[in-house]
Amino acid sequence: MQKTSKKELILYHARESFSKNGYELTALEAIAKECDITKPAIYYHFKDKAALYKAVICPEFTAVALKIEENTKMGNPIQRLENYIKIFGEFLISNPTFNAIFAREIANGSSTMPDECVEQLSRTIKQLISILNDGESAKTFTKEPPFLIQMMIVTTLTSYNTTQPLREKISQYVQNKTTQAEPNFHNIIDALSQKIIKGLLC
Repeated sequence: MQKTSKKELILYHARESFSKNGYELTALEAIAKECDITKPAIYYHFKDKAALYKAVICPEFTAVALKIEENTKMGNPIQRLENYIKIFGEFLISNPTFNAIFAREIANGSSTMPDECVEQLSRTIKQLISILNDGESAKTFTKEPPFLIQMMIVTTLTSYNTTQPLREKISQYVQNKTTQAEPNFHNIIDALSQKIIKGLLC
């Protein structure tokens, strides 16, 4: 079994802390304690909290951008948009801590998001614009603002994950015989995809 390096351990606990506490309330002292190391040991790998935060989230934005670019080039505009939404959704499913961090960034106006992460996120927007433009040219899609479509995708999927505890509390008061069982995340992705595409069709 491969031993986890000290740098990987720091990143793991930093990811957990940023997702639970946000950037402002995450303390390097607490991360060092979780890793059973000293605070200066963190500075050996990362010059400050901002550098550590960048190391935690920027590779995630790069990974999802690359995956979207690779998997939304082929097919008609509808198929490409379905793939776009599916990839974004499945990436958030498999990265719950990133999902929580991303949701926090959306909620606070992206005030702590590093420029490099914004640049990587823009790659996904450019691909979405390409899909929508091709759909308009093919007279498949009506013209809609790309950022509106992106926000529908991102806020729906991040909110679904992060609001689960609240939904569970609410369900205690509204549950009855007609209440439908809560759909899983994959069903949410499919339903969202169908609604967005239906709204775009000419």
